[in-house]
Order: sequence, then structure tokens, then C-alpha cells
Amino acid sequence: MKLSSPRSLLTLLLLAWLGSLIAGCATPPPPAPGKPTRVEALSALGFEKTDEGYVLNLPGPLLFDTGSDVLSDGAKVMLAKLAVDLKTLDINKLRLFGHTDNVGSADMNRSLSAKRAEAVAVAMAANGFANENLERRGFGFDRPIAGNDTPEGRARNRRVAVIVPFE
Repeated sequence: MKLSSPRSLLTLLLLAWLGSLIAGCATPPPPAPGKPTRVEALSALGFEKTDEGYVLNLPGPLLFDTGSDVLSDGAKVMLAKLAVDLKTLDINKLRLFGHTDNVGSADMNRSLSAKRAEAVAVAMAANGFANENLERRGFGFDRPIAGNDTPEGRARNRRVAVIVPFE
């Protein structure tokens, strides 16, 4: 085909245009599954977005015996896995907030909640978190997430909140 004639040039351009049109109609392959975002990964771990950051409320009975601040063996295993999961997401700062129900005095509950937050901090530090990057606070029964008028509500209030602060 001679390209010097207008007709052959027009034919060539038409064929190129048709080829690109047909190629554009082909279904593209589905996107390769990518790495989940940090928010998606935190959500998959059970964290919920709040005003303070991403929060995972760990129930006290899962971590401690009643009235105790000593972590159970199961809690140590669970916290070790959580630490690995968070470190994989390049999270290196946490807030650990202890909470209690309203049984007992305010001073006793504030002290117990602080000791429980500290116990979780020690476990996280043992699993790769820098001690200075672990904020600990005990709130006693000042921040309930349920009513304290039923055993179920009191059980929900006995917890340690693991918070991934916004950056």
C-alpha cells in the first residue's frame, strides 16, 4: 500500500482507529488484590473509629480475674498477637486506658484501672513497643460504655481500651 495517496493514508488511519476502538472494548482484568489500608486492617482487628482514635475495647474478664490486675496466660498470648498485628501496620504509639464498673470506691477503682492499663502496657512493651510510646491512664468508673445497673453492663465497663491515636 502506497502511503503517498490520500486514500491509502485515510485507510491506514481508519484501521488504526478501529484497532484502538476494539482494544478499548476489551474487558480489563480485575485489579490485583492489594494490601488493605491501615483503617481496613484496624477494622478487621476489631478497632472502631472514635474521636480519640481507633479504639479496641478489651473486656476485663478476657484479660483479668475479678479484682485483679494480673494478666491471664490467654491474655498474654492475645496481646502478643495484637502487638505483632499493630507493628505490621507500622503502628508504634498506643494509648491504654483502664476502666472499671462502679462496684467499690472511686479510689479503689481508679487504682485498679490504672494497674490494669499498666499491665497491658508491660505486655505490649514485651512484644516490641517502646515503653515511652505507651500512654497509660486509669479512669476508674468515670467513662462507662454501658449502664452499671446490670451484671452485663458492669461486665462491659470492666475493660482496657487500646487506642491507636490519629497521626
